[in-house]
Amino acid sequence: MADPVDNLDAFPDPIQTLNFEAAGRKVVQWAQDPSTRPRDLAEFKAQLDGLVVVPDRYKEIQIVQGYDHVFFLRLPPNNQVTQSQKKLQTEQGGMTDYGIPDFYFDAILEKVPFNRDSFFYSRIADYTIRGCR
Repeated sequence: MADPVDNLDAFPDPIQTLNFEAAGRKVVQWAQDPSTRPRDLAEFKAQLDGLVVVPDRYKEIQIVQGYDHVFFLRLPPNNQVTQSQKKLQTEQGGMTDYGIPDFYFDAILEKVPFNRDSFFYSRIADYTIRGCR
């Protein structure tokens, strides 16, 4: 079923992550203690205030947690992946223009001393909140 909000003529604004490590710590808290999870989008925004910027296009939130014995395949919205494909065909820049967060470059290029905990939580935020480009 198609998403009724999809508009194939416009690239959807992604959630902007301002602090990957802190946002990742919040995701881990929600995974380990379900009572702390946001009950709606307003509470999600409040709990991540200053850590992420949620575009106005989002009207509700669905939280789903997998199980150790079930592979959970989360597909990106059709509009998002289609627009990403179109954008890739015309993009001229390299990896930084693609939108890879700085913490990956910092770790790979050893620009800052590697902090395993910070990298762990930052990666969780990247693949849980930021999602597919």
